Amino acid sequence: MSNKSLINKGISRFRPAQWLQKKGLAPHVYLFRNLEKGQVVYSQMPLVSQRQIDPLFLRPNWDNKKPSTRRDLWKCMAVVRVPSHLAAVQLFQNLSRLRYMRDVLYSRENDKLRMKNDMGRVWHSGHFRPGFAQEAVADLKESLLKLDDNSGGEATIFWEDPWRMGDLEKYWTKELPSVKHEMIDRNCNVAREESQILKELAQQTLESMEKP
Repeated sequence: MSNKSLINKGISRFRPAQWLQKKGLAPHVYLFRNLEKGQVVYSQMPLVSQRQIDPLFLRPNWDNKKPSTRRDLWKCMAVVRVPSHLAAVQLFQNLSRLRYMRDVLYSRENDKLRMKNDMGRVWHSGHFRPGFAQEAVADLKESLLKLDDNSGGEATIFWEDPWRMGDLEKYWTKELPSVKHEMIDRNCNVAREESQILKELAQQTLESMEKP
């Protein structure tokens, strides 16, 4: 089987644009980070379930064990709004494709690029490995650049905090100058239910799409 066929197989599980529209979902892609181990899950919906985890962790190992679905262990680190549901599907596929390449096709090459500790393991503090989130942000940028019709340049990224975004001028402005960057609005109440915040953000997107 060719590398292209393997990659296509690795991203075969996704919700099509028509399904997302029928369910009244916004053209968003969600990035959730695991508070315990630092891993990142991509989702077409504002939640993390086994359906999202399984396709992204095809070869779990000591450094990258398959994470739990426990709700309290996941926090949204970014929401990406794109102009259409078709673009949202393509963005999700691009992210999934890059994850498959990192963890399956070119796992050895990718592992050599990761910061290691004295034992030769992926650097970690306790069980937490910050490198996974950094890889996800790099892959998000690359995935937006690969969107058809330059729709990636029309995206808005809502970040958990400025630190997750990284240096705007260094990493974003040069190649994606039109992408907007905002912070997830918690209305000065960090204890607000995250699911409600994401629901409100999706509603804002859908309402903006209805405007002439």
